[in-house]
Amino acid sequence: MEGETVSLDHLEELLDDTPPFNVLSGAERRQLFDEALLAFYEPGTEILAQGVVPAHPRYLYLVVSGAVQLTDTESGRLIDRCDEGAVFGHYALLREGPLPYEARAIEPTQCVLIPEAAFFRVYRSNRAFAAFFDNDLAAFSARLRREQADAVGASLLLNTPLRTLVRRPPVGCAPETPVQEAARIMRAERIGSILVMDADRRPVGILTNSDLRDKVVAEGRLPDMPVEALMSAPPVTIAADAPILEGLVLMARHGFHHLVLTEDGTAASPVVGVISGQDIAHARGHDPVATIKRIEQADSLAVLASLREETFVLLRQLRHQGAPAVDLLRISTELSDRVAVRVLELVEAQLREERPDQTPELPWVWMALGSEGRREMSFKADQDNALIYADPHDETRARRAEEWFGELARRANDALEQVGFPRCPADMMASNPRWRQALSGWKRTFRRWIFEPDEKALLHASIFFDLRALYGAGELVEQLKDDLQQALQEERGFLPFMMRNALRNRPPLSFFRRFVLDRSGEQRPGFDIKLRGLMPIVDLARILALEAGYLRTTGTLDRLQAAAERIPEVRQTCQNLQEAYRLLTEVRLDHQLRQIEAGQPPDNHIVPEQLSGVQRKMLKIVFSMIQEAQEALAMRYGAHMIRM
Repeated sequence: MEGETVSLDHLEELLDDTPPFNVLSGAERRQLFDEALLAFYEPGTEILAQGVVPAHPRYLYLVVSGAVQLTDTESGRLIDRCDEGAVFGHYALLREGPLPYEARAIEPTQCVLIPEAAFFRVYRSNRAFAAFFDNDLAAFSARLRREQADAVGASLLLNTPLRTLVRRPPVGCAPETPVQEAARIMRAERIGSILVMDADRRPVGILTNSDLRDKVVAEGRLPDMPVEALMSAPPVTIAADAPILEGLVLMARHGFHHLVLTEDGTAASPVVGVISGQDIAHARGHDPVATIKRIEQADSLAVLASLREETFVLLRQLRHQGAPAVDLLRISTELSDRVAVRVLELVEAQLREERPDQTPELPWVWMALGSEGRREMSFKADQDNALIYADPHDETRARRAEEWFGELARRANDALEQVGFPRCPADMMASNPRWRQALSGWKRTFRRWIFEPDEKALLHASIFFDLRALYGAGELVEQLKDDLQQALQEERGFLPFMMRNALRNRPPLSFFRRFVLDRSGEQRPGFDIKLRGLMPIVDLARILALEAGYLRTTGTLDRLQAAAERIPEVRQTCQNLQEAYRLLTEVRLDHQLRQIEAGQPPDNHIVPEQLSGVQRKMLKIVFSMIQEAQEALAMRYGAHMIRM
């Protein structure tokens, strides 16, 4: 129902907080709203129809209350949800032709209808007002084109089962088959590996060309030896009906070149087929596994820097094809890991060649910390790393070790910077002597943080508790974690301090569910989605995992899942935080991708007015969930009783 006139006085508060009306003068607002109408729509009312050219008179619609949903009725895809303060209808004003969406009220809804003539008077006179609609329309049009172009790829990646890539029945042999016979089969079939299966066609292992070279020829084994004595077992299996993306993630994470498909995904069911990274590449056009191989073969920092940039292109392509953001973070981390490991290999080899007589024969390990330690690296991740070496037996060896590992760390951090990993502004890198210690020193450091938790200790703990072995003697990290576990059992009062520290970063939401924006600097008012959204979840997940005694895996979602299973009373909180983490990761990653594609450096600064109505509403929901989780867990751990 339309026809009531509008009182501008009643709209002032809404307009003051709503782009682009907040850039208008009083006179410009009167131009817009003097002839505007107020309309009321019942739930289910179609306001604008898809596929038709809107007849005159045409309007710009401002939602005052309720909600309007914009939907592509042909595909069923939700385009946007317009709630209080959102506008729609400007597509019909600025573009000729039929509407590409339907606008329908989904709640009792009140809208202000601004006539076309009034809209264009202000549009032509106020550049900022016009830019808002031009930019929104350009982004909308680009989104439509991208979604249409990527529809086939997205469907393939997310919905197509791996079994569709199987090109022929698997070539296999029995466990008792002589090695020589297996080699003949591989030659005849022109394959680089052969699947070893039992009588029920269940996979028990795999024999590759490298096995034949390294285990038979190089070691002088007899050709009549059964393959079961030489095969790699058990084989890595995945369900044949798993989507292509799942197989892609598994390959990238472990560096596999082949996957064995079985009916239920385990080695206890029959084999369906074997696929390679090349099979996926042929289907999709991109192959992270091939990229990994090139990284592993790179012989210079310049090549690695180029491959590092290539990984960003690959990740953008995957995102446009519909890959979930949390999966892309895993793939991003795996690719970054490979680059970092190759850097360390080159640096270590060069240092050993230059100083053969000074090399300390001590096990050592390079540790990834922070987001890399959690396997959650985005496009804006700097270096967070540390180094552990085994305890030297005497003072002379200790001095030699510190000198050698110090030089190694300095060269490694410099080289990582050269290939595209920015230095840590806080100097949390292995080149800093504080973050390069013998194992016993690290144990003392962690225990000091736990038993004497001041503000700096808690900050360090929040980063270093995410440690993960990246290169070298991983057993040193496991020994450190064992001691960390023991220390946490001895000092139960540490978690309240961690919880108190976790309350430093609060979601950017006021009591009245409005965004709290940072208005400093040259950027448009917004908030840091990492600091104010993701880090609170990461901090809470870490604390819950420590309580649950879950130190082996550092990923945020894994930590929350473990806590939900081991601490029943926080199960719902953990599930809420998992959903919040997924959504915030989607928003952050897409924001950074848009910046990269526009030739801008990626950051974490989110401007709410640049988001869709659906995104703004969902952000408010997840920020509320995080606030509730923070308060509930603060009560659980007695954090408000802690004075720091």
